[in-house]
Amino acid sequence: MSEEKNRDFNLSDIDDNFRYKEKHAPRTAILDDQLVDEKYVEYIREKNNNAIEDNGRTILGVVLGSVINAVNLAIFVDAGGFLPSGMSGLIVLIQRLVEKFMGIVLPFTPISLVFNIAAALFAIKTLGKKYTIYSFLSVIIYSLLTDMIPHIYLTDDRLLLAVFGGIVCGVGQGVVLNAGASQGGSDFIAMTFSVKKGINTFGYVTAVNVALMIVSGVVFGMESALYTIIFLYVNFQVLNVIYKKYAKKTLFIVTEKAEEIADDIRATTNHSSTIVTGEGGFSKKPTKIVYMIIGADEQSFVRKRIRAIDKNAFINVMDSSLVTGNFYIRSLN
Repeated sequence: MSEEKNRDFNLSDIDDNFRYKEKHAPRTAILDDQLVDEKYVEYIREKNNNAIEDNGRTILGVVLGSVINAVNLAIFVDAGGFLPSGMSGLIVLIQRLVEKFMGIVLPFTPISLVFNIAAALFAIKTLGKKYTIYSFLSVIIYSLLTDMIPHIYLTDDRLLLAVFGGIVCGVGQGVVLNAGASQGGSDFIAMTFSVKKGINTFGYVTAVNVALMIVSGVVFGMESALYTIIFLYVNFQVLNVIYKKYAKKTLFIVTEKAEEIADDIRATTNHSSTIVTGEGGFSKKPTKIVYMIIGADEQSFVRKRIRAIDKNAFINVMDSSLVTGNFYIRSLN
């Protein structure tokens, strides 16, 4: 960014409440790609750290969710021969391949810690220390308990194992995420790239999961891969009910500062908008409407940003059941 742009706008021009001071930046400076990236990284750090309001409650959620996830991996996933998503799936696949071809039983914990330490170091500057530490605590508990919990036989019915395993997995992940942390691993990597590159990494994570299933299917039989699809589908559906990150909200904002609001929300959340010119039904004065779609978990933040710029703005929030097109999703799982 040039010195001229630095004089026009600086991140220090935003106070602790995210309110603009008297000198506002010109619109062209706000839309600068580097500035958008810097503001968005700042927003993610603030959002992650603010999500951890009560350390005791967060630790309880992390511990409880990690225990549930470890029970799921040791009982349902192992018995059914499924692969969990993300880095856990990669570790489980490595364990099974080494045992099959080398006859060596590798413990889960050392591999998990090595992979997650590297991922945490990669993510900590972008996602914030507090968030990363709590997420890594989840990794430690989950990994240790996975090796400690005995593998209990429940049933030979792999469909039952897939369905109930997916339910248990979704509950465990939801508890951790709602506590303000994550399960590390692929979450660290996906979210960091999502924030820094401004891209939706959900498709890439899905592609990696598919690749792991294909490898597992070729080596251990396609039946296991097909049951894994059922397991992951149930897992995602349960997680979607418990954790509202993927729910969307539509905002209609009637304001006299439409461009300023649109630019600010674009810079801080990476969501773009459409500005429509209108006329007041009673006052007959010209006005503008900002139309945008955001994540449900961003609603409170966005409303505060709008009020900080225009306290008289009229905001209508609606549920969005289906969105197609180029909608930005900050990947976390």
